[in-house]
Amino acid sequence: MTELRLRHSFQHNFPYKPILMISNSKHSARSLTARLSDDKFQYYLMFLPALILLVGIMYPFITGVYISFTNEKLYLPTVEFIGFGNYVNLISDRVFQQSVVTVIKYTLLVLVIQIPLGFAVAILLDETSPLQKFFRSSVVLPLLIPPIIAGLMWKTMMQPEAGVINWALQSIGLPAFSWLSNPKTALFSIVIIDTWVFMPFAALILLAGLQSVSHEIIEASKIDGASTWQILRFVKLPWMTPYILLVMVFRVADSLKTFELIYPTTRGGPLNATRVMHVLGYEEAFRWANMGRAMAIIFMLWLISYIVSNRLVKTWEKSSEETKGEF
Repeated sequence: MTELRLRHSFQHNFPYKPILMISNSKHSARSLTARLSDDKFQYYLMFLPALILLVGIMYPFITGVYISFTNEKLYLPTVEFIGFGNYVNLISDRVFQQSVVTVIKYTLLVLVIQIPLGFAVAILLDETSPLQKFFRSSVVLPLLIPPIIAGLMWKTMMQPEAGVINWALQSIGLPAFSWLSNPKTALFSIVIIDTWVFMPFAALILLAGLQSVSHEIIEASKIDGASTWQILRFVKLPWMTPYILLVMVFRVADSLKTFELIYPTTRGGPLNATRVMHVLGYEEAFRWANMGRAMAIIFMLWLISYIVSNRLVKTWEKSSEETKGEF
């Protein structure tokens, strides 16, 4: 009886229930449409910055590629389309050929020196010691100095007559050394500066790789009788392969387009010993006002960097999958 009275009372008090239901359904449909419209608006609103960024990147790139196919010079009133003329002239230019060899040599020296040294520093920083926090914080100090400032600082220190490095060598009975003024040693001297500036970057990435090695695997290796060298050789080093490749990706990309360390110290000299592709392109654009030739050099530098970096990234991805499968 109570249930019947409640139902009767509800029907008596709300005689227009079907109308209310229809009204509510129309309102919810309108709300859904408004919500979809708001979602589309938010989507386009979030897509707009990405579109602006894409246009801001691609427009200068496409413009530069087009200029490389012209004879544009800032002192000429007309610009003509010459196709691959700039590229053909560059391939037969001995200075350009030497710049390609120099930048490849520079990149190889950077990798050969910085990766083993960074790995050694990472191992030292991974060991527990009272000064561990101090060394970890101090090793990143060179990264806080702009490369141009670091180059000028080391140029002063490497002065043949008044440099502090030669003064230190002479104080222990060694002869003074021509660092940046000798064509045979200028490139290696810049590699030393590059190592001082960017080796901490490699060390930090490799340190992160060392700390990601599972402690259970290390403990199991110790129980099986493995020495510290064997653990490093057969456990840590295979695990570190993706991290080493990651360092190579960043350092190769930076070394191929290096400019801020070379130009303030040697300006490409002496005798073109340090004139890499980026320095050569800069001189063609801002010294000789030959924009077509400069853009051709920069585009070829970009092409070399893209091919090498893309290959290293694919190798890194493959190595990461293999490492995950093994461990």
